[in-house]
Amino acid sequence: MISFELTEEQEIARSTVREFAGQVLRPLARQADVDGRIEDETLDQLWSLGVVQSMIDQDGAEPDQSAILSALLLEELGWADAAFGVALASPLGFVRAVKEQGSAAQKEALLPLFTGDRYHGAAVALAEPGLIDNGIEALSTKAEADPAGYRLTGAKVQVPLGDKCSHFLVIAQHDGKPDAFIVPRDAAGVVIDKSERQLGLSGLGSVTLRLDNVVLGHDARLGENHGCDVQRIVDAARVGASSILVGLCRGVYDHSVVYTKERHVHGSALAQKQSVAFRLVDMFVETEASRWMCWRAATEIDKGQEATRSAALAQSYTREQATWIADEGVQLMGGHGFMRANPVELWFRNARTLSLLEGTASV
Repeated sequence: MISFELTEEQEIARSTVREFAGQVLRPLARQADVDGRIEDETLDQLWSLGVVQSMIDQDGAEPDQSAILSALLLEELGWADAAFGVALASPLGFVRAVKEQGSAAQKEALLPLFTGDRYHGAAVALAEPGLIDNGIEALSTKAEADPAGYRLTGAKVQVPLGDKCSHFLVIAQHDGKPDAFIVPRDAAGVVIDKSERQLGLSGLGSVTLRLDNVVLGHDARLGENHGCDVQRIVDAARVGASSILVGLCRGVYDHSVVYTKERHVHGSALAQKQSVAFRLVDMFVETEASRWMCWRAATEIDKGQEATRSAALAQSYTREQATWIADEGVQLMGGHGFMRANPVELWFRNARTLSLLEGTASV
């Protein structure tokens, strides 16, 4: 059974992040986009929310609600700016994968790196150059047996904040099926190429990760001898990215309501025009529907159920609605919607970029 009633702890956490997003992050969004980077101080402030640390601190004594809580908080960050949401979702996804599916030795070695007071980067590297016709079953990145353990070759693109990552969780083909490998940034053969600036999410400074015969030990495979469930990692990534898009949709809607109430045409507010009012209602309804789909998938993940279908549906639906809502926001602003002074211009670019990326936000 899915409950739409949040616990007191969830309400407090969401309220805290919502206040932080409004007072601290949103005023910084435009400058991060212009500069093409998020300042270290801002990343440290984002880290101070304790979202990643709280996942590590969970001891498993109570029912897992980390996926639904992540969805709640990433929506708030996405409302401020999608780039900030991805900046936190990226290490969160790495930590989740290690905590849920890593061996005892991997947990002991890696999780303490993320318990400090300053931002610590890591990322799940999934997306590859070109199109992947058959999903994760047709990845071109390969992991082959080597006397020392494994040898990785291939390339990953759109790795967020790659220059700040100490480790990457690389999804690669191994023995005919997808597998995950923990790759230190300083491993021989790892090359980080700065990507060209993309349409949106400019503050992330996404990179291309090249693996040129990277030799890793046997302990680099996530879960070591037992391996891992890669699809579960991908499902969580899709829910995370979708939740960020829900926050973006809510931001566009909120801004559009205020604007259309204040903007007067032919003696009355735009919001009083029937056609405009109907469009605002549709934006609200689709945002709510997208949120419920994300919550359903997140709930299934927390319960350990098969969430692939729900996660894929949430991703597909939210991508479509986010691009539509962002476009509606631009249209409702008229000529102002295309100006840099108007935040919907930034949100439109972010929506288009995040909706076309696979595996950018991995939570």
